[in-house]
Amino acid sequence: MDDTPSLLPRLHLFEFTDQDWFPNALRDLATDYLHTLSTRMGLFDAATEILARGLLSAQGPELVDLGSGGRGPLPRLRQLLAEQHGVDARVVLTDKFPNAQAAARARAEGVDYLERSVDALQVPADLRGMRTLFNALHHFRPEEARAVLADAQARGVPIAAFETVRRTPPAVLSMLLVPLLVLIFTPMIRPLTPLRLLLTYVVPVAPLVIFWDGLVSALRTHQPDELRRMTDSLARDGYTWEVGEAKARGKPAITYVLGRPRR
Repeated sequence: MDDTPSLLPRLHLFEFTDQDWFPNALRDLATDYLHTLSTRMGLFDAATEILARGLLSAQGPELVDLGSGGRGPLPRLRQLLAEQHGVDARVVLTDKFPNAQAAARARAEGVDYLERSVDALQVPADLRGMRTLFNALHHFRPEEARAVLADAQARGVPIAAFETVRRTPPAVLSMLLVPLLVLIFTPMIRPLTPLRLLLTYVVPVAPLVIFWDGLVSALRTHQPDELRRMTDSLARDGYTWEVGEAKARGKPAITYVLGRPRR
């Protein structure tokens, strides 16, 4: 794994979808797109093996996803866990700004989505499963990201965070393609509403918002060497940390951090 420090400093600029004032209807345009993109392209397929290893040290086969947005990749990964590892995982999706329409579609897929707000920095005690974050850890400043990881360790539950974006010049430049990708993938999003079509193809709100948030995500991402320093600072007996990269055939590599108790 390449632990070479990034040439780019981490910049914690604002993302539209993080803001309390940002309208839910516009936030859902972005999170539904991200769900469709990650599912159609299988961007997180390499996470399956890591999730299976984490669940071996969990108290049960429950995955509690933080920052789920428009459902994220877990509905797909749940199927892959069953097919590839024989794990019948129970999935609970959560978000600080729950997507009500996504919650209804998640239940139709056999996945639960809590309609109450869940802050990844204050996970309720009743959510005891293995915690996951997909392209979500970068939303937190370094001290907050460390707190997210530390809380899972303190509660004695596994946690796995995955990122597809990187803080490198090529990754930042690749964000220029995002508006085009939004135009291509929007017809695959369900439901395909008149408002989504209007704000994508007539008034390009969705492409611009998703482009900006994608660009900022790349600039916010915690690099592997930074994640390793975080987990080294948390090291204690009875709990292990691992930072690495995973890659599925034909897919780009993803960065991950995995923490799990020793059972």
